Amino acid sequence: MIKIEKLKLENLAEFLLVFKEILTTGFPEYSAALVDFLIGKDYSATVFEEKLKNNQWFVLKASLENQLVGFLLADNLYGGVSYCNWVGVLEKCQGQGIGQALLGAWEEEIKKVGGHKLTLITQSRKNMDFYLKAGFKQEGFEEKSWFGLDCWLYGKVIGDPKPEIFLK
Repeated sequence: MIKIEKLKLENLAEFLLVFKEILTTGFPEYSAALVDFLIGKDYSATVFEEKLKNNQWFVLKASLENQLVGFLLADNLYGGVSYCNWVGVLEKCQGQGIGQALLGAWEEEIKKVGGHKLTLITQSRKNMDFYLKAGFKQEGFEEKSWFGLDCWLYGKVIGDPKPEIFLK
């Protein structure tokens, strides 16, 4: 059974090991140099700690038999919208509904706080059906975007915009 819960700071070290493994094996479009850059700079332990403490990010972790096997890293609401920076599942655990469960848990989390939209990008064509299956729509395309990779933008409207929430 898949268990999904929010990452706590005391579990950051364990999470970062799985994060690095998934970035290394699960994103073949990323070079080893790019993975090292991302982990060493934009997604270092220090950055994670700061963003989690300041309530800018949250991480949903997926476990099977008390073993961390996947995650979803997202921004907290801004303007009623949450952006997913990363979603990943260990290669050996893919195809078991873990990724879909993470997307569903993200949607529920954002609905609880009054959000109206989820957004994300993919830089791999192989992920397109995965997002479409979860109810996302392709909303754009950027040629040679971040790190020189093509980028597809996906979004999912999950409620009505609520100015009383995003203007406070």
